[in-house]
Amino acid sequence: MGICLFGCLYAPHAREVEVAFSCAVKRTKENTEVMRQGVESEGSAAGESTAAADLNSESPAKKVAYLTFDDGPSTHSDELLDILKEENVKATFFVVGKEDEESREVYRRIVKEGHSLGLHSYSHVYKQIYSSVDNFREDLWKLKTYLYHITGVSCDIYRFPGGSSTTQMKFPLKEGEKYLEEKGIRYFDWNATAEDAVCVQSAPGVLMARVLKDALKHDRAVILMHDLNCCKTTLNAVRPLIARLRKEDYAFDRLTKDSRLEE
Repeated sequence: MGICLFGCLYAPHAREVEVAFSCAVKRTKENTEVMRQGVESEGSAAGESTAAADLNSESPAKKVAYLTFDDGPSTHSDELLDILKEENVKATFFVVGKEDEESREVYRRIVKEGHSLGLHSYSHVYKQIYSSVDNFREDLWKLKTYLYHITGVSCDIYRFPGGSSTTQMKFPLKEGEKYLEEKGIRYFDWNATAEDAVCVQSAPGVLMARVLKDALKHDRAVILMHDLNCCKTTLNAVRPLIARLRKEDYAFDRLTKDSRLEE
């Protein structure tokens, strides 16, 4: 990767990070066909070549559920990935920036097993991220560059911390949307949620009921859950939720920049 790549990770300003990231991409082309707009590089983690086959693994269906997990990696990530693998379900992980080796392995595993790796924010500190457009850009590119360095994937899907309707932004949402569009990044909200971000230990059945209350109203259900250390009950709700949605004739898929969510 060279010195240029480490410059990408620690450049103090958004513009410097973007320039450094572009430089890193050029420097690695000889060994990796860099993914552009969410297409995974051929030379990244082992198993990448099967990602396209994993997409729509349950065949096209009228009703599709997109399981999305925010805020990870966590101490539960590996067990969550085990469940998804056993159930043959692809999901979407909107992750934050964590620098321990266990988290780096989770990022790699998400990609290796054919899930979508999405941007959520590096710090997840609202007051910092949303204080200005410049801070928003810097946080996004810091995470994008960090994940690229670890996985070889240039992420092009995003979820605003708190969602696009958050009241924490000190700048107009349109400015954030414009920036994402300029950089070829698509953002996703949700239309069903487990309401598990507060880390109150609700029973798995309660979490599932919250999800189904809204998910069953949509042929394209984008379901928000969280991959947090305090969300053990969320983990316990995933398998029965998958079974119930299958009973309701939903197939499962991961979000990509090209996902069609119109109903």
